Amino acid sequence: MSDDDGLMVNFVAPDSSRVRRQPRIAKYRGANFGGSNKDGSTDGNMTKMGFQKWGKRKSRASEDGTENKEKAPPGTYSSKRTRFAEGTGPGGGKNDTFVSSLFTSNPEVQEHETKEEAVAQDPSNAPLSDATTFDGLGCNEILYKHLTEHIKFQHPTKIQRSVIPRLLTRERDLFVQAQTGSGKTLAFCIPIVQKLMEIEDLKRDSGLFAIILTPTRELATQIYSVLETLTRCCHRIVPGIVIGGEKKKSEKARLRKGVNILVGTPGRLLDHMENTETLDLSSVSYLIMDEGDKLMELGFEETLDKILKLLGEQSTIANRKYSKLPSTRINVLCSATMKGGVSKLGEISLKDAELVTTNSVPDQDVVFDEKNNIQAPDQLVQQILIVPPKLRLVTLQSLLKKITSKTGGSRTMLFLSCSDSVDFHFSTFTRKGRKINSKKVLKETGIEVSDERADESSTILTAPILGDNVFAFKLHGSLTQQVRTSTLDMFSNTPESRHTILFCTDVASRGLDLPYISDVIEYDPPFAVEDHLHRVGRTARAGKGGTSVLFLLPGIEETYSEKIEIYHKKAGLDYVSFSDLLKASFGKTWEVDATTWHLDVERWLLEDPGAHSAAAQAFTSHIRAYATHLSSERDTFNVKTLHLGHLAKSFGLRETPKTLGVGSGPKATKKNKENSKKKLLRMATLAVQETSNEFNY
Repeated sequence: MSDDDGLMVNFVAPDSSRVRRQPRIAKYRGANFGGSNKDGSTDGNMTKMGFQKWGKRKSRASEDGTENKEKAPPGTYSSKRTRFAEGTGPGGGKNDTFVSSLFTSNPEVQEHETKEEAVAQDPSNAPLSDATTFDGLGCNEILYKHLTEHIKFQHPTKIQRSVIPRLLTRERDLFVQAQTGSGKTLAFCIPIVQKLMEIEDLKRDSGLFAIILTPTRELATQIYSVLETLTRCCHRIVPGIVIGGEKKKSEKARLRKGVNILVGTPGRLLDHMENTETLDLSSVSYLIMDEGDKLMELGFEETLDKILKLLGEQSTIANRKYSKLPSTRINVLCSATMKGGVSKLGEISLKDAELVTTNSVPDQDVVFDEKNNIQAPDQLVQQILIVPPKLRLVTLQSLLKKITSKTGGSRTMLFLSCSDSVDFHFSTFTRKGRKINSKKVLKETGIEVSDERADESSTILTAPILGDNVFAFKLHGSLTQQVRTSTLDMFSNTPESRHTILFCTDVASRGLDLPYISDVIEYDPPFAVEDHLHRVGRTARAGKGGTSVLFLLPGIEETYSEKIEIYHKKAGLDYVSFSDLLKASFGKTWEVDATTWHLDVERWLLEDPGAHSAAAQAFTSHIRAYATHLSSERDTFNVKTLHLGHLAKSFGLRETPKTLGVGSGPKATKKNKENSKKKLLRMATLAVQETSNEFNY
């Protein structure tokens, strides 16, 4: 029990399934403080012992001058200290231990101007219906018909209009900068496929002509899938893929048979380049580095440098017999931003490169303007939720309930800071959930729900706590590659009539072109502004609408909105009141019912030691991850400003885990708490290492 909340008010709940708000009844309605009724109930009265404790604490507060009735500034904790106590019973507090209320001692939330109704903006990343067709961009007849008749792409997007003619007609390196969801994958895949189609005697063993590098396995798998679809119009072209999580032996066998286009992650590709003798790099004409900012962020700089050197040493491109291909290797670097290490990667990989943006056209180059070109889609509705730490979980429940209560289906991506947090929140919202028959989920006719209950290996479950029509998925880097691939596949192919929620880390934030995502929830703020742009870029793609919600804590975290508003100039930011969300979800007695819902989570953890341990681990990992925010954003995300006891509450914990070494309870001194937070900072180094494992090759 922490002493941070001060005054105690005893409260006994005769029915453990419901909680009454005693403090306000007792203090403001003049209730009798004489004690309980004969039957043991209180009927709104405080017990005698509770009143004595309340009086003593109040007197002490008055004597030492700690009671302050002035309104606290935003982000600071109110001096009004009140506690609820939950009576003994199934899952209740042990020995009448006190349980802090969700709605007391919370920091003040600064009021922000809210919009009555979001103004719909014209899409900024939609296919251009009045633009040049793929035929007009230079695509040959076979490829053009395949794109329009089979893949159903009638018109190119802005970035495709800018990139395709350049790769088809020029021999020059490109730096492709465009917002996520704008169609970059097809922009570089179409010209490569067309150039290979022009080689009449091309076979799979003719040579490797193009390499596409991606930071994550999921993005590599997706690009490979796009190439498989694209090359169906020319079966002579064979794409291949090499990524971590797969058996090297089977990859070597495919490379031995021959591939013409190879997609891979840097670590596994370098491994094959150094150890697989049958991998011939002499004919590589195109090197595509997708999501360049993430490649550098994940520490692939040294690996990329080795790849570039090996390609340069083994290339015989100048003496090749295929006149249709470039006379020198073309390097293409794709990124949504030019910040950080991307510029350095451009320096070591590109030569006399041309910058291509969505505003570029084939015969006219535009000077790069970062403020204008790096923008979230105009049609995206970006909402901000300022939520006190104790209320985060119950507010998330209200938001998910709102989304899954809509008519029809929805697809939601929920981003969390670490894999342990993903596991905990997935388990919380799939309590009593059942497994889903993986063979049936891919059929539009229906989905078969198994009688099997959840276990630790489950990544796809029903979520009865949110509704009968809700499926929940989880995805993070600690899962095996096979599980990650199958989970994404099932999430993408679940019928649109269902409500689906993907609990995930940033492993799913980059480049994945998932079917229409209606909502993105950033429950944990991103570690960099670029990550925010990639997260919200999962929705509002290809001209469709979408909504993104960002959770922030009161206080210095609120200033984060100032850092991202420049990327949302057209539509702006829409602040949403968490109390309005709770009222809409829980009704008239929303404070009582919200507290009851949260206490159910706490009881579940108390009754299940395994779940409680997972919650404690999730909280610990979350704090460690929080400490890894960039030093440049320390003024916004500073672990020293966190109220650890209140934040633990949002993980269903009644006190901070002892494994964290955080002092709690009445005997915890101020010095102990300060030492605990210093310990968290020392743990940050380990957290950085764990985060990099999310994207290991």
